[in-house]
Amino acid sequence: MADLTAPVTTGRTADDGRVVRPVLAALHPRDPLFPLAVLVVPLPVWWLLGMANLGWFAVAGLMALQLGRYRRLTAPPALGWWLLFCLWLVLSLLALGLNPTDTVAASASSRVVAVGFRFLEYASATVCLLWAWTVATTGGRPAMVRMARLLGVMLLWSVAGGLLGVVAPEFEVTSLVERLLPGSLTSAGYVSALVHPAAAQIQDVLGTGDGRPSAPFPYTNSWANAVGLLAPWAIVCARLARTRLTRIAWSALLVVVIPAAVLSLNRGLWLGLGLGAAFGLVLLLRRGHVVPVAAIVAGGTIALVVLALSPLGAVVIARQSSEAPSNDIRGWSIQRAFELAEESPVLGYGGTREQVGSLKSIAIGNSTDCANCGNLPIGTNGQLWFALTGQGFVGAGLWLGFHVAVLWLLWRGRRAPADAVEEGRSGPADPALPTIVWGAAASAFLALWFSLVYDRVAATGCLEMLAFGLGLAALTCRETPRSSTGTTPDTTPDTTLETPDAALAGTTRTAVPAP
Repeated sequence: MADLTAPVTTGRTADDGRVVRPVLAALHPRDPLFPLAVLVVPLPVWWLLGMANLGWFAVAGLMALQLGRYRRLTAPPALGWWLLFCLWLVLSLLALGLNPTDTVAASASSRVVAVGFRFLEYASATVCLLWAWTVATTGGRPAMVRMARLLGVMLLWSVAGGLLGVVAPEFEVTSLVERLLPGSLTSAGYVSALVHPAAAQIQDVLGTGDGRPSAPFPYTNSWANAVGLLAPWAIVCARLARTRLTRIAWSALLVVVIPAAVLSLNRGLWLGLGLGAAFGLVLLLRRGHVVPVAAIVAGGTIALVVLALSPLGAVVIARQSSEAPSNDIRGWSIQRAFELAEESPVLGYGGTREQVGSLKSIAIGNSTDCANCGNLPIGTNGQLWFALTGQGFVGAGLWLGFHVAVLWLLWRGRRAPADAVEEGRSGPADPALPTIVWGAAASAFLALWFSLVYDRVAATGCLEMLAFGLGLAALTCRETPRSSTGTTPDTTPDTTLETPDAALAGTTRTAVPAP
């Protein structure tokens, strides 16, 4: 069985004829990873320009153009579930004009823009899934390693943005995009959050006007969602690192992010990181790595004790004992999502709805004197509840089915390539592939948890799908057997965009049928 605890060699070695090019090489327009690298590598620049969030739509467009140059495309496993959900998205538009009980009445036309933007987010995520799967399967191991590193770079910038929110929570600038857009658009809170670079959201959670890190994302919850999804990839990148110093640097990201994670006052992230760590340890135990698990548990216990004794421990206690209304609002929103789904169980309502009045009275509503009073949106405290409101029980079931199917496939990845090849059924053992599968499985598990507490934005939806596509590709990849000279010919090269058809030549993949 492959050792998941030893460093993975990813450069050119005596028994490995392949070479993994540096991440910066992906900035070349002919590199297959260019659509992702062009946004991720210089992300701070795009953030200051106001394009860090809207840029994911442009990235999806570049990915779609690249996919269009392939003569033949194959479907990743579990895609059928997702396509059925997308079909339900379209069908739910039939109910867009309906106004359920105790919600603000509005016409279907007044909801088209918001729903259209949400559809664009889903479409971008779909393209990211297909692109990650296609580039990883045609580019082979080198492409998979480099894509994993790009996810690690995305985590690096997320951690840096979180630290900026800690040391300079009031930092904000007027971006170029913000200056170019008409005031009628930037006056909308959601649009402003997308294009206005701010280090943190200033919210009075503990009664002190707390700065909660959000950069380079529009909201603190989006930042927490991204950090949680990407955290496993710090471990993956550490395993894929060539030098001890690089491995330490990647691992240190998970330590450096702790102050920002605590000061974000985001309990969903706290619990998610704990659940993710437990899930990752279980995956290691399934492979028989008892000693590393024991060492990690011991180190984690010491870290928790140090955290509890530090000033950050007082912040955690204060957050748990605070009287902020977030618990009441979250519970109310979930309850109302179920009530609306019961009224329209098949199609939902095509999107979210706003409650008439407040949690306690229909008489307390939004007004010019109190812009934040009443009229709370329903189903926006978690992506699953959003699907429940917008697409009913059927749509939410399809959305959940896709994520469970992906997690199940990756969880069963114990028969990953490195295990199979050691039994002589394929090529040489390569720990890089099961390591990537492990990272994707952890992200899939965390994605399910975060769907209960966070609403997705374009960035987090695309990052989630990139991890899924990469993990599924690594799961199904099979290396070429060793030659008689003991070397491994590179039959799955990291192809450039000049020859996408050549990369697919002779490649056969079996798509998993739709459910």
